[in-house]
Amino acid sequence: MKRILTLLLLGTLFATPALAGKYDLDLTNLTRSNFNELVKEAGMVIAYRGIAPAEPGGLTGFDIGAEASFIKIDNDLWAEVLDSNDVPSYLPVPRVHVRKGLPFGIDLGASYSMVPSSNIKVIGGEIQYAMMDGSMALPALALRGHYSTLRGVDDLDLETYGADVVASKGFLFLTPYIGAGVMRTDGEYTGNVVALHNLDERVTTQRIFGGVQVAIALLRITLDAEYSEVPVYSAKVSLGW
Repeated sequence: MKRILTLLLLGTLFATPALAGKYDLDLTNLTRSNFNELVKEAGMVIAYRGIAPAEPGGLTGFDIGAEASFIKIDNDLWAEVLDSNDVPSYLPVPRVHVRKGLPFGIDLGASYSMVPSSNIKVIGGEIQYAMMDGSMALPALALRGHYSTLRGVDDLDLETYGADVVASKGFLFLTPYIGAGVMRTDGEYTGNVVALHNLDERVTTQRIFGGVQVAIALLRITLDAEYSEVPVYSAKVSLGW
């Protein structure tokens, strides 16, 4: 089981480089009028995604895994900022994800992402509070706060933060969940192109999402779909208890 899980984790995390070109983010050729749209879409790329049901993990709860999200992007816009002759329709974003349960219905999570063949790196974190733990008759309901920040891109400071409400209900080994939330993206140009100086944008977006977690012994496989400004599809393979 551990060997199979390891292969699945590595496959989820590193399968996307074969699909990727050279995705260094460089704002040198970006037009001033497109900066707001870039902040909005780049915020969706780096946004933290819990990809988990609402049930609290509890004091002994722990989950560690790998995931990949595929974010729909505007090809014309990203052609201005990606160092690639082949801009994909969906940008692959793999992540390593860790979650730990605490007392009083609280869970803490963290993730690290590095887009293949790119200078795009993302660090994120979450705190979740279960307002309802869930039972045989009632669903679980949780409030989740999240934060993420872009690293590795010299001429762009970008961060996102927000809150989601998540509900889920387990049936045997399946736990479907749905959620909705609001997210703020702050972006500032910090490079040397004079035409882009003093660009500083704040964008607020709403998102809805849903998915299902399949638990077989310690193995958890989670599929997730999100829609905000653009569709996002994610899959996670993790070890949890």
